[in-house]
Amino acid sequence: MPFRLLSAPEVCGDGLEHFRILIVPGGWAAHKVRALGEAGRLKIAKFIEGGGSYMGICGGAGLALSSPPALYLIPVRRMPLSERLPSASGRIYVSGAVSHPVWEDIPGRIPLSVWWPSQFQLDPKPGLPACRVACLASYADPGIGFRVADLRVCDIIESANWRELEITYGINLDPARIKGHPAIIEIEKGKGRLILSYAHLETPGDDWGNRLFLNILNYLNDLSSLCPGKPAGCSPSGPHQLLGPFCGPGIFLSEEQDAGSGAQKTGRVPCSLQQSEISRARQAAEDLIAFGEANLLWNWRRPWLLNWRRGVRGLEYGTLYVTLRYMSNLEQRLEAEFGPGSAVFGSSRPEKTHELEERTVEFCALAKRLLLEEKIATGTGTVSKIGKVNAKVDSLRSSLFGNKMNPGGLCGTLFDLIDHMLLNLIRTEGLPAGAA
Repeated sequence: MPFRLLSAPEVCGDGLEHFRILIVPGGWAAHKVRALGEAGRLKIAKFIEGGGSYMGICGGAGLALSSPPALYLIPVRRMPLSERLPSASGRIYVSGAVSHPVWEDIPGRIPLSVWWPSQFQLDPKPGLPACRVACLASYADPGIGFRVADLRVCDIIESANWRELEITYGINLDPARIKGHPAIIEIEKGKGRLILSYAHLETPGDDWGNRLFLNILNYLNDLSSLCPGKPAGCSPSGPHQLLGPFCGPGIFLSEEQDAGSGAQKTGRVPCSLQQSEISRARQAAEDLIAFGEANLLWNWRRPWLLNWRRGVRGLEYGTLYVTLRYMSNLEQRLEAEFGPGSAVFGSSRPEKTHELEERTVEFCALAKRLLLEEKIATGTGTVSKIGKVNAKVDSLRSSLFGNKMNPGGLCGTLFDLIDHMLLNLIRTEGLPAGAA
């Protein structure tokens, strides 16, 4: 599928002018709102009104809604936290609107993956304009391995136990709360439209979800009327044919400013090089993951996702390691093909990679101290991910993550740095041979 990565400043400029589809992936909507600002909101709204299509997944879906933090693109809200199922993850069956074109050659009931989604609130709110919303898929029954918080649904034998567990955990847990609620919706806006999915259709290994994702992109591509400038190859596409790179989907990924584009990837062969700063950062993160495994704080749920004990921040630690592993492997492949120093991390590579190593080593050292203190604290009572625990835990958490669910503190600074470097590195990978 042809695509181009777009940064937030590029979206705020003229970055959307040659695209039919904007794909906004998951993550914290608050960070995307901060990166885009009012200028980005207006550009995206104009893009849709003029005939462009918006495909939002999880956090990208929430970004389009009218509950803060969001861009207020459509009059649909998030369901309040007190009413929704706030900590669901894994595969869940959905029932599809089989008469809709996106369900072509796909069964009406399939398993899709959700990773801690919010939920749509479709009832109208006074003061918000009405809009036509089509439900493309609604939640049905949990699949194998589906979890709420750290509980596997298949292990809870009697439904009456859910109420007792909800009192103990202090959150909604009963998966019946989500049954029948929309998982994927479609909204027309001006000449364009939005398809918003709290199901992660791009999840690796989810064959039906991946097929549905491709069907949705082809459907949006066929309907989109945007093609400014009429560049070469910009003609109506037939079924299951996405247009070339100047008329294909754009993907909003990063908040950094560096420009660049991707082309056909070439084959890479890993090689053994002297350990670089990014490899040493990866090693620090790998040691942190081993520390957590040795202390029975987590294990691997998927090759790219940890399964962690309730009360610790496994998502951030796992994301750090998996991303650094990817960056380290990619750096080695690029330097094997193009020579030392060819992997691009930003305008000042030595400073960036040195800062990455320093911050990662510092973060991982503090994280080990925090994890040990959290483990000790669980022996005297329940430990939640946020909120007061004791002086040692509270101080370390504040330094590492700030005081909110979305990561701030040293973690937020480290992820911002990685975001900048990762965008440049992926764009370097996309260059044709000899052009790095």
